[in-house]
Amino acid sequence: MRRRRDEELYGAFDEQEDELSLEAILAEYGKGGRQPVLEEPSEGPPSQPEPVPEPESIPEPEPVQKEERVPGPEYESPAPDRVALKDIMSQTVDAVLEDEDDGVIAQPVPLRERLAAVLERFHRPAAEQKRRPAFQDTEQLFDEPEEEPEPEEPPEPEPLPEDVLREAKRRCSRLRGGLIWGMLPALALVAAAVLQELEKLPSAWLDESLLRCATLGAGLLLTALACMPVWKQAASLLREGKAGCELCAAVAVLTQLICCVCGVVTGSTRATPYAAAGALLILACQWGLYLEASALRNAYHLLVLNGTVPYVASVTAAGVCRQQGTAEGFYRLCSKPDPARRWQNYALPLVLATAAVLSGVVCFSGGNMSDFPWVLTALTTAGAGLGIPLSGALPMYYLSRRRSGCAAAGYAGAKAVSRPRRLVLTDDDLFPAGTVTLNGYKVFGEERSRAVSYAASVARAAGSSLTPLLERQLTAEGGFHLSVEWVNYCEEGGVEANIRGETVLMGSAYFMKKRKVALPRDMKLSTGVFLAVDGALTAVFAVKYQPSRNAEWALRTLKRFHIVPVLAVRSGNVTPGLIKRKFGVDAKPVYPDVSTRLALAQLAEQQGEQPCVAICREGLMPLVESVAGSRRAVKAVRTATILSYIGAAAGVALAYYLTSVGNFALLTPIAMVLYQVLWLLPTLLLAGLVKHY
Repeated sequence: MRRRRDEELYGAFDEQEDELSLEAILAEYGKGGRQPVLEEPSEGPPSQPEPVPEPESIPEPEPVQKEERVPGPEYESPAPDRVALKDIMSQTVDAVLEDEDDGVIAQPVPLRERLAAVLERFHRPAAEQKRRPAFQDTEQLFDEPEEEPEPEEPPEPEPLPEDVLREAKRRCSRLRGGLIWGMLPALALVAAAVLQELEKLPSAWLDESLLRCATLGAGLLLTALACMPVWKQAASLLREGKAGCELCAAVAVLTQLICCVCGVVTGSTRATPYAAAGALLILACQWGLYLEASALRNAYHLLVLNGTVPYVASVTAAGVCRQQGTAEGFYRLCSKPDPARRWQNYALPLVLATAAVLSGVVCFSGGNMSDFPWVLTALTTAGAGLGIPLSGALPMYYLSRRRSGCAAAGYAGAKAVSRPRRLVLTDDDLFPAGTVTLNGYKVFGEERSRAVSYAASVARAAGSSLTPLLERQLTAEGGFHLSVEWVNYCEEGGVEANIRGETVLMGSAYFMKKRKVALPRDMKLSTGVFLAVDGALTAVFAVKYQPSRNAEWALRTLKRFHIVPVLAVRSGNVTPGLIKRKFGVDAKPVYPDVSTRLALAQLAEQQGEQPCVAICREGLMPLVESVAGSRRAVKAVRTATILSYIGAAAGVALAYYLTSVGNFALLTPIAMVLYQVLWLLPTLLLAGLVKHY
């Protein structure tokens, strides 16, 4: 039906289009007013038409616009303009198609791309998501202006190292005092649990519930009051909407105090509260806070002691590289939480919720709700292990205690340098000052001062590690530096320079042979430096490389930890063969091409962007110790955290089983203490390995 109406409508349009001829339009609009349409002459003899004066200028008809409406003169009896609606629709469609690229309807988006876009939108932060436009009734013919990205706020300035060190010392002093005062009642509670298990206490201890519960509750309360920083940390986490080991310990201690109060009120002698385990748990949290503050104090003590940071260990595309020092960003890296602290925000609420639900299941199924406080205390205490607050703090504390002249910027800095498996080494790292000596030199057909001037000038322009030796010899010979026009580094192990129009070659014997420079047959120098001017041998310098014990230990450590050294050396004599021959260690270094070596050498001379590790001593060993120690500390944190949560899950499951079957004889206070201490041993052993490597 609709199609039939459209055909009739377009047919009417075609009929009207025939009437709108050019003569009719000129006759109607030519004089500026509406004129009647000329009638066609009837059949008969033609009559002489009256002459019509031509207008001076006939205005061209303006194109019909869709949006603007040109008002015309008012008439007494207005008539509708006879304009073809088909032309208007055609012009509108053409205008729309011109705005598009090609006018071709876009293909529908595949379902796979739609799902990928949905997943990306969910994973993208809310601040980066663009607000979807409101639904429109008409087609959108223009692109919405792109929202300009909000300018990033500059990071807050870091506090001075002296202020951080002073605050860390004060915090350590307060935490250490609370730890010492809390250990006294905690040890008394552990001793009471041991004596109760050995039946060395008087019978009134077991018969009188008031005496037993009041004494245990008082000891636990004294320990909790001595460890007030734990409660402050728990309240701070609760205000931020987070959870941690301090909050879990506070909940466990509160349940144990409630159990003690219930025992005093009801006089039940069925079970003894786990006050000793609760005291050890809150002491472990206090110890963890002290270790975190002590690690920060040790790191900033090294920074303040040296005044400035000489070097930093930065992470580059080629591996870990020692660069020029900077302290900007060290405090931010130290403030980032470790995975042990992050996992507590998710795992510990699950442990507490599981303990509460299982306690309700045990009491409802057994029909004895009077045991709910004791069952809840058993499950909560078994789920809060002693290793959870120490799994992240103890390894990092041992790493900061190593007197190697380097300090990691918390777990974030240690993780950054432990991730790459490569370490960039320069000439000064392998052969520091004092290990490279000049045993003499020989000149062929040239003055000694002039030959040394050539060698010293080329070495300084090329940035060679032999520059100090040659400059001292230049001063002794009374020579002077020459102007070097250009320097080219060659892959064969040498450099090519231009001095006053002369081509100067300087490098190893292999380099001279490749450049067709004749060498004496009786000369055998594996580490000599040869100088040639315009293809003729000019001088030979006998250079001796002496291995240092520091570099040897560092190379052995790299081999033991499977870290690959990358040679960023400028000297053509320093090769993997020389390193193996001098140090007796096959560290299997990577020897890249000359352009890569030069780029890495220049990178090592730049200032570090992020101080993952601050290095305040010369030599290769502090750099290697920072990388090796960080790898071991990061591995210890991860392993100890996983084992601690395994122990917590096993404790909740075991406590639920024993309480559900009614076997209360095994859930004694000393059994709970032993279970927590046994799961603490892996954390202590893993953290102890950080000190030995």
